[in-house]
This record gives sequence, C-alpha cells and structure tokens, in this order.
Amino acid sequence: MSNDSDTRRRAEAVLQFNRFYRTFLGAQQDDQPASPFSLTEIRVLRELYSGGTQTSATLARMLSLDSGYLSRILASFARRHLIARAASQADARRSFIYLTETGRETYASLKNAAIGGLAERLGKLSAAEQEELIGAMQVVQRLLG
Repeated sequence: MSNDSDTRRRAEAVLQFNRFYRTFLGAQQDDQPASPFSLTEIRVLRELYSGGTQTSATLARMLSLDSGYLSRILASFARRHLIARAASQADARRSFIYLTETGRETYASLKNAAIGGLAERLGKLSAAEQEELIGAMQVVQRLLG
C-alpha cells in the first residue's frame, strides 16, 4: 500500500504530463490556420456533431459549462447559422439543439484540420512508436475514464 508522499509524487507526475500535453496541443494550434472558434466552442460543436440533438441543459452538464456561458455560445452559433432549435413535443419548455448542415460542415472542417496537424506530427514517429503512443493513451483513458 502506498503512502501519502508516494501518492503526492504520482499526482505531481500527472500534473507534469498535463502541462506537457497542453503545451504540445498549443504548439499544434500554432501550426494550424487561425480558427474563429475557441476551444470551448469547438467542444460544443463536437458534442453536437457526435451526440446529435441535445438540450442546452444536457450540453452544459456533459461539458461542465456554466449555463449562461453556454447560452452565449449557442446564441453566437445561431447567428452564424451553425445550429437550429426545435421545440420538444413532450414539453414545450424544452428545446432541442442540433447542427445545421453548415454547422456539420464547419465542424468537419475543424476536425480535418486538427487531424491533419496531428498526422503530420505523428508522421515523425515510426509506425511502432505511433502504436506505442496510442496504446499508452488508451491505458490513460482506461485508468482515468
């Protein structure tokens, strides 16, 4: 059984990795064309893209976002014709949010740019190193997920 100092040392190692990875991702963003979307806005688009129609309450909960902040993001998306809303037939007080075709195309473009940038970075590793990296990431997700 580990003692408290071992746990603290391990926690510091996790924080160190987190700092490294944020820096890595920031460097990736520097290599990409400028995006009109913040990271949080991209998270909202991704959730709507992959999760389909959602309520704003569900989105706020899933993404751990303040409902007022999310409301402003959604209003901005609506002005840009990225989302549409449909009233719930079961409860008129609720409305469902979904991506429009423009919203789906916009997110797909952002995703493709991100994948392209990461593929370029991964291309500097051998196939075996790429598989080792993916395996390690899967372990992190399994242990912390």
